[in-house]
Amino acid sequence: MIVIKLSGKALSDEGALKELFNAIYEQELKALVVHGGGVEVDQILKALDFKSEKLDGIRVSPAEQMPYITGVLAGQCNKQLQGVALASGINAFGMLCTDFGLCSLQPYPEHYGQVAHCSGNDTNVVTTLLEQGYTPVICSIGLDQSSGKMYNVNADEVAAALAMSFKCPLVFFSDVKGVLDQNKEVIPEIDTHKCTTLIEQGVITEGMAVKIKKALEVAHNSGAPVFIASIFDPIARSHLSQLRRIGTTVRA
Repeated sequence: MIVIKLSGKALSDEGALKELFNAIYEQELKALVVHGGGVEVDQILKALDFKSEKLDGIRVSPAEQMPYITGVLAGQCNKQLQGVALASGINAFGMLCTDFGLCSLQPYPEHYGQVAHCSGNDTNVVTTLLEQGYTPVICSIGLDQSSGKMYNVNADEVAAALAMSFKCPLVFFSDVKGVLDQNKEVIPEIDTHKCTTLIEQGVITEGMAVKIKKALEVAHNSGAPVFIASIFDPIARSHLSQLRRIGTTVRA
């Protein structure tokens, strides 16, 4: 079993998505596919003349914007991915990250709007569905059962929570081949010590540093490797079931 997180740039290329889902089908993988959709959200908010704001790297999601954010992530993006998966022969179904009690939410302070952290919760129903041959396509929108409110959740955080819950490998697929060294070559494998050294040297910076730290946390808590790779790399796609030669391997 594997968790696959698709970045916004990965979502923009239907051909690459088709190749990925073909690989999942051909390799008979039990997979949880997690996605966000920041680019698409930016587009709809701009079209509606809403102000798009980020605070500490988090998208502020006011109540008046949440119907549109939810529509894009749980509707447009989720159904697009489900459609590509179905066309590849996969029994895919779309869901919120909180459906079946899969994740629980912890809301951010009110000035972030309807934004929440998430953590893994009940894996029983989804495990049964996986065993019956279904593939969940999971969006980064959560529903709080006590209030009925929708919350925007960071998709990387959703994928990380699921990898830790299911104790399985996680692949971050974007348009980046992996973690790069000072010569812009892909680093095949990285651990905590090497990561710390490269951050101190300024080789790994900004967004990649954040992603690597999250990957190390996941690897430590799941007991399984995390991979950072490009969805456009046919070698990475074809080796999912063997879990080798997939971008950069992150180990605790």
